Amino acid sequence: MTDVLIIGSGINGLSAAALLSKKGKKVLVVEQAEAFGGAVRTEEVTSPGFKHDLFATNLSLFAGGGVMAELKEDLIAAGLDFVPSDKPYCSLFPDGKMIGITMDRQKNLDTLARVVPNDVESWKALTAKLGELAPHLFPILGTELPSFAAAKSLFKTWRKIGTEATLNLIRMLLQSSRAFTEEHFTHPETKALAAIWGMHLDYGPDISGGALFSFLETIGGQEFGMVLGKGGADSLIKALVAVIEKNGGALRTGVKVSEILVESGQAVGVLTADGERLLAKNVIANVNPALLPALLRETTQTQELHNFRPGLGTMMIHLALDSLPNWIDPAAKEFNYIHIAPYLDDMAMTYAQAAAGILPPTPALVIGQPTVSDPSRAPEGKHVLWIQVRVLPLEIKGKSWDEVSESYADQLIDNLEKYAPGLKAKILSRKVLSPADLERYNPNLIKGDSLGGSHHPAQFFFLRPTPGWIRHRTPVKSLFICGSGTWPGGGVGGGSGLMVSKLIK
Repeated sequence: MTDVLIIGSGINGLSAAALLSKKGKKVLVVEQAEAFGGAVRTEEVTSPGFKHDLFATNLSLFAGGGVMAELKEDLIAAGLDFVPSDKPYCSLFPDGKMIGITMDRQKNLDTLARVVPNDVESWKALTAKLGELAPHLFPILGTELPSFAAAKSLFKTWRKIGTEATLNLIRMLLQSSRAFTEEHFTHPETKALAAIWGMHLDYGPDISGGALFSFLETIGGQEFGMVLGKGGADSLIKALVAVIEKNGGALRTGVKVSEILVESGQAVGVLTADGERLLAKNVIANVNPALLPALLRETTQTQELHNFRPGLGTMMIHLALDSLPNWIDPAAKEFNYIHIAPYLDDMAMTYAQAAAGILPPTPALVIGQPTVSDPSRAPEGKHVLWIQVRVLPLEIKGKSWDEVSESYADQLIDNLEKYAPGLKAKILSRKVLSPADLERYNPNLIKGDSLGGSHHPAQFFFLRPTPGWIRHRTPVKSLFICGSGTWPGGGVGGGSGLMVSKLIK
């Protein structure tokens, strides 16, 4: 019998396994796919030699997070090598304007003064605000919610910044991206620069709760930059697997769990689709909470999980390129992320259409240029382009994704050509992954929701995933949960894996 059996090898499951195995626990990780990593996978899906991060690519949260802090020496010894970028993102606009954010504060102010002069002072004020709030906000991301530790942290924040500032922080937590940007910025370009970050996390401009993420990512990019994994995001997965194995843990691919075994109210292991019984003292489910009712055979304890809602869908388009795109502003070639939305009302329309099951004609595009920072991902002189289409319908009215994905991708490439003339002539090969394809790769990405469930306020913070399934514990003894469907939510951070590892003694 193993001490801890972990279902799923996403970033949080592997983080928990690495931490627990280093503490001397006998750990087994089982994964239904043929590769470890969950939504962190790197494959040559277009042409040989072109390495594409199929889903997630930004490793900044992990690089600055608690798992890295605890396992840094082990992971580096296992071959993990980060590639930092001091030019994390920019936004391009139809009239040729561009706002690029670097880690050079003065350079950013010069850019803003040239493109959006009326917003320079607000940018300075928000930079100062992040500096003031960061010591209080970021520790919460590594703290269980709700908990005494979180309450203590919030009390210390109140004592430090005062009642008015604390109430303003709470107000920001409840604001939409539109309300936040209209409060702080004048120019439509600056508003879009910030609001597009909300779209990353299923916050249309008018959805309550989007302001905080827009604020943290917009200014945080300036302060902390971006981090990629050298050779691909799966370099992190390979390193975690190596740490687990070095400390006596075991991992198996191609093992589909059909049931979590429960006896007298306590989890005792799992039953696989092949009929194998794997017994354990503790079980950690690194799965989407919406999948747990089926694994627990639909008990009354799982009923509320049926109310756990997915975020909207995502499409990935991977391009192998002969050379970098000729962006309408050549300076865009230097940035790792390029956002094309372009403005708040466009984002709002995209979100409304997607929620209504309608294909948005000009959805928001998050375009990654990883080979700008890491040329090892492509043959010499060549490049890869990582295109995330945000946001899309989970189901299209009257059609299926399999029917429309390729033609829709053609339409999006045509749209992109307006911002990068001649792009189509540079494409050597491509791979389109529709929302339906995302779920085929990973059942946790339900209907193409890449976030492990919507992050709207009703199922975020201390309510994630649902009121009865918080703090990474479950109503079943010895059964724990982690992953993006739990606090602190989506992103390649490993935070919930760290938290759940502390629960197992």
